[in-house]
Amino acid sequence: MSSGVLNSEQQRSVMDAATQLMSNQSLSEITLEQLTRACGIPAFDIVRHYHSKENILAAVLERELELIAGAVSAPELRFPSETLQDELQVLAKIMLQEYRNRLPFMGKLLSEAMQNPEIGVLFYSKFILQGRLLFTEFLNIRQGRGELRHDVDVEAAAALFLSAMTGILLVMELFGGKQVEPLDEERVVREMSDILLRGILKQ
Repeated sequence: MSSGVLNSEQQRSVMDAATQLMSNQSLSEITLEQLTRACGIPAFDIVRHYHSKENILAAVLERELELIAGAVSAPELRFPSETLQDELQVLAKIMLQEYRNRLPFMGKLLSEAMQNPEIGVLFYSKFILQGRLLFTEFLNIRQGRGELRHDVDVEAAAALFLSAMTGILLVMELFGGKQVEPLDEERVVREMSDILLRGILKQ
């Protein structure tokens, strides 16, 4: 008899199946039967482990964040010839690419969030706030080294930078902006990085 607690491989199967199903239909339309059929895990075990669809979505979002974090170099790493500006631009490009790779999923979530406030709160708390922490850590280390002004609110700076970068990407890619003009990623990263550094660099 199953304990109802899924091992890591089974959890991954459930999340893969949920992500695939969500690419074609809304979360509210996904049935337990569909999920069971897609992942091959008994419905009883899925319910015992996750308790709700929202918990499955939370697990998916956490996994996406882990993948993004894994793509970003450790904040303390810098090549000898690199400046903070070089490093910031590399980080911004990686983040943009990671978000772009997840645009279909993010677009679906945004659509769901507009109809279901609970999904909106979950998306914001798991993806936006936690994503901001990745960049906050990067800036905190630089501030500790004395590279940034001591009075800079690092968390606010990280929030503004990431909001601007992801906002541009979402407008361009999800809402049809790319049909009007192509996204000049190099220019966007360079200019947004310049604006941020002018406000936080130690003079």
